[in-house]
Amino acid sequence: MQEQLLLQLVNLVQNLATDMQWIKQEIQTMKQEIQTMKQEIQTMKQEIQTMKQEIQTMKQEIQTMKQEINELKEKVNKQEEDIRWLKEQMKENTAMIKAVRDNQLEQRSIQDAMQHEIAHIREEMATKGDIAYIHERLDYQLSRIARAEEEIHMLKKAN
Repeated sequence: MQEQLLLQLVNLVQNLATDMQWIKQEIQTMKQEIQTMKQEIQTMKQEIQTMKQEIQTMKQEIQTMKQEINELKEKVNKQEEDIRWLKEQMKENTAMIKAVRDNQLEQRSIQDAMQHEIAHIREEMATKGDIAYIHERLDYQLSRIARAEEEIHMLKKAN
């Protein structure tokens, strides 16, 4: 009877040793999985940091674009003032041309010079197409920021 008990005890110890070996393997596997997870988390953190930097860059680009738009608006306003002034000058010159009929060639050359100035100013003016292009670029940059912020939100939510 003692031998049977001893034999059972030996079997139990052997089973226990086998179970311990299996548990050690499982723990080792878990440690490896945890290490892999840590690396993946580190990679995600780096990606999030990159996205934050990209968003900051986009914000700076948008700020620059806003400044450029404001500068263009100022130029357009100044050019509109110049055009109004030139129109007034043209009216005055036209009146002078009517008053001084005997010197038509001289008056005509002055008017031609002013028309040339107006054409030159019109060439320098920002067109509606330029302004529309700037607005399109702003919309594009805003959509990129929104996508990046959504990705960050999704990454944070996933963690």
